[in-house]
Amino acid sequence: MELSKRLYTIAQQVPKGAVVADIGTDHGYIPIYLYKENIIKKAIATDINKGPLQRAEQNIKAHHAEKAIETRLGNGLEPIQPNETDTLILAGMGGMLIIDILNNCPDLVKGVNRIILQPQLDQKEIRQYLHKIHFKIINEEIIYEDNKYYWIITAEPGNEEYNDIKYYLFGKKLLEERNPILMKYIEEKLIQLRNILEKLKETSTQNTLRRINEIEQEIKLFEEAWECL
Repeated sequence: MELSKRLYTIAQQVPKGAVVADIGTDHGYIPIYLYKENIIKKAIATDINKGPLQRAEQNIKAHHAEKAIETRLGNGLEPIQPNETDTLILAGMGGMLIIDILNNCPDLVKGVNRIILQPQLDQKEIRQYLHKIHFKIINEEIIYEDNKYYWIITAEPGNEEYNDIKYYLFGKKLLEERNPILMKYIEEKLIQLRNILEKLKETSTQNTLRRINEIEQEIKLFEEAWECL
């Protein structure tokens, strides 16, 4: 089974022999791939909507994976029992939604060995939240697919705290390894922010001056990150 680059990168973070809960599974592609590649013992695929879950069920049957992959309808982690899974995947949703889902079931989250997250937004807040709940970030990936950037953040239980806001904004491991895709992202954002700044400077209202200050601070952070690369 062939996955998109984004889904394949997420699947690569799942350890051999894991029992996985794929929250918001959509078509069920990740658990099916993990089963067919003999990576997992079992998977629970959940979704809040009946339509995506029915599509997942059809795909699971088509790949004869019913014995290994169970589907459950429900919101966030609510369909999962504590200690029922050791690996959580939450992908393709906003960062603040991911935080809400994890925050609603703290006992379940404490009992897992690994969390694999692919937030569409608010990556900084995700990194900060993981540290707050005593998870350390063991790996980060950034990929570019279909004209979009995607971050995949993998964490395990442990205490960790970054001493620089840049690490929360851009990912400590990505900066340290001088990730070329992160370089491309920062370069594009700097061009975009500088263009916005030039347009804002054409007017001088109170709101515009405040926004200019915000953009200048943002540019400074991106420039500091660029220097690390």
